[in-house]
Amino acid sequence: MNRILLLILIAGLTFLIVLFAVKPELIESIWLWVIGLSGTIVKAFQLLIDFFKKKFSEEKETPESQNPENNTKANVSASISDTSGNFKGTALSLLRYSDDKTTTLGLLFVNEKFYCYTLEDTFHEVKIKGETRIPAGTYHIQFRKEETDLTLKYRERYPEWFTWHLQLQNVPGFHSIYIHNGGGHTDTEGCILVSDSLNVSNENAFLSNSRETFRRLYGYLREQLDNNIPVQISIYNEDRINKLK
Repeated sequence: MNRILLLILIAGLTFLIVLFAVKPELIESIWLWVIGLSGTIVKAFQLLIDFFKKKFSEEKETPESQNPENNTKANVSASISDTSGNFKGTALSLLRYSDDKTTTLGLLFVNEKFYCYTLEDTFHEVKIKGETRIPAGTYHIQFRKEETDLTLKYRERYPEWFTWHLQLQNVPGFHSIYIHNGGGHTDTEGCILVSDSLNVSNENAFLSNSRETFRRLYGYLREQLDNNIPVQISIYNEDRINKLK
């Protein structure tokens, strides 16, 4: 058996020698073909390696790791960007887009990326206590480190993660303006409610999944404030959309 294979090999080599002696130009063609085949094989291996690298990275990057609250101190510097004039810190933007004379709906952006929906009271030219949204403008956000009845209520409700209320500072004509969770305009009293989900039925707008959204946002902003990174929110009225057109 081995002898037969040896004879076949010798015959094949002899054929190639005779072929190249008669047509030497074939050597160049075959050489180029071999180089092309080698390049194809190398490219295929590179694509295979890239595929497994990407697959491995996707498995490590879970949806939760993409949420702002999961940024570590190593990523804190990425949050410090010049997003509002000369402000260098974590910037929130609230773009109001609908007011049905009872409820104002808006879009909340964190560092220029959409984060969730917002719900506030309606606009009144003359403030009606507990039924009026705050004026558009830019406000710093800090912890209100006072044990108010509402603070104690929230601590009892969320003992695992809640400490102090996130308060908008120096809002003209208003005080105790917080960002928190809630369902409808009766839960706001001038505050800003946040949620991933927005529902409109029977001519009433309301939020669902608000607690989970607030927990996630609260955790992220608490991390920023605990690391002495300033936080501010810029609120724009509905006419802002027309100005952008």
